[in-house]
Amino acid sequence: MANTRTLAVRALLRVAEGGFSNIVLDALLSGAHIEHRDKAFVSALFYGVLERRITLDKILKKYSRTPLDELEPAVLECLRIGFYQLIYMNSVPDMAAANETVEAVKQLGCEKAAGFVNGIMRSFIRDGKKFDFSRMDKFGRLSAEYSAPIWLCKKWCNEYGDEKTETALRESLGSVPIFARVNTTKITPEKLLSTLEEEGIKAVLIDEIPGAIRIYSAAPQSTKAYKNGLFHVQDISSQLCAKAVGAQKGERVLDVCAAPGGKTFTIAQLMENEGEIVACDLHPKRAGLVKNGAERLGLSIVSAMANDATVFNENMGTFGRILCDVPCSGLGVIRRKPEIRFKDPAEIAALPKIQYKIASISAKYLKDGGTMIYSTCTLSKEENEQVVKRLMEEDGLLPEKLPEELLKYSKDGFSVTLMPGEINSDGFYFAKLRKEVRE
Repeated sequence: MANTRTLAVRALLRVAEGGFSNIVLDALLSGAHIEHRDKAFVSALFYGVLERRITLDKILKKYSRTPLDELEPAVLECLRIGFYQLIYMNSVPDMAAANETVEAVKQLGCEKAAGFVNGIMRSFIRDGKKFDFSRMDKFGRLSAEYSAPIWLCKKWCNEYGDEKTETALRESLGSVPIFARVNTTKITPEKLLSTLEEEGIKAVLIDEIPGAIRIYSAAPQSTKAYKNGLFHVQDISSQLCAKAVGAQKGERVLDVCAAPGGKTFTIAQLMENEGEIVACDLHPKRAGLVKNGAERLGLSIVSAMANDATVFNENMGTFGRILCDVPCSGLGVIRRKPEIRFKDPAEIAALPKIQYKIASISAKYLKDGGTMIYSTCTLSKEENEQVVKRLMEEDGLLPEKLPEELLKYSKDGFSVTLMPGEINSDGFYFAKLRKEVRE
């Protein structure tokens, strides 16, 4: 089993160098000649350590005489996977976790550190694997207990309050639910459930969100139902955002930053595949993802193209509905992308300027009386409410009432902030704005 641990360490090292977790792991596992259950073990270690790294490091600091930032990167990652097994993997016996982690250290060419790693792990085991964060201050406790950076704990507490923050942090850990949108242009939700059941896939309807289902089996994209275009995987927060657009049959709709296409597809289905959707992305390859997805789903009204959203394109024409889902810090999807925890706050601080620029230019494509949804998958008032406020003050956009079925999620009637833990969705924000009719 040591080989699986070295694979996990190598993947963690690549993420530390700037790689995206899903891309790094997929590439590593696709070239690994190991059994399916071993791949599952590598995935569990890899994502588990990414998710709990801050907590693990808090504990490791008490046992390592050498400061963690002075350890060889491979040795530090081995310690992290070792402690993760001891704390969070009941299926791995303590001695096996220690022995196999030490073996991984040797396989990674760090033989001199083997005794050091062995000593630290056995000391933790002898101490009963106990740790206590209760005596820390509020932000220190939240950070250590939920493996979140201090700056994020402070930010969310200041913006959303202590209770919502703790719930959101708690929901950022653990298994991630799989939601999907039924392709209602091809099949009914009830029929899709029975079709999936025939393939051994368990799924249930989400009663409060028509057309949404939750899937309780892994790898739904490998099913015949998926390949035949009967559904696409999409979180319910994103589905609600697509519904907020309110697009009707026959309308012309612009999706400004569309890739990989989930919202585009849901909008097309709600339009019953009648009308036109122009789906854009900066990169041609990502625009190609939208094109391929629309073809799989049989959504002929979708045309995908590469376009720079920060530059006005006079050839685009005008639209009655626009979805402007801007690039963001992604703080609402930490449970899906745990490496977001380690983003530089300075990098995040630069986003609102870009987001406003994209949204302001997007608004220029609106017809008089047309509506635009501004959305992000983050929880940050600078990226959400403050950008919308600027659009209203500087671009003259007006708040527009959301569709009736979405008002229960809104406090002001035109915007929605979905906190993790409220409806089991990702964290998400969207606001509906209207361009005034000129005399």
